[in-house]
Amino acid sequence: MSINEILSLALAGCGLLAIGLYIGGSTRSEDEKDPVPDDVVDDEDLFVGWDWLTPAARRYRLALYRRRVQARIVKQEREWLLARLKEAAEG
Repeated sequence: MSINEILSLALAGCGLLAIGLYIGGSTRSEDEKDPVPDDVVDDEDLFVGWDWLTPAARRYRLALYRRRVQARIVKQEREWLLARLKEAAEG
């Protein structure tokens, strides 16, 4: 095989790969496409379509989930501490 034949086959393979990725992405349903994580209200919706996400997108969503959980814990601890301070002030 000459270099021209090899390069032609490689270019054809890359073209077929690009076409396949385009068709595969356009035929996915709206449920499988990536919603914007910041707009997602429910934590369970962060993990919808997990299999389609890139590793970077997965890390981003896990970090977002972690921040949400930490914020809930801080809120609960603040409420608990305020209740204890009220009890101490009254009693």
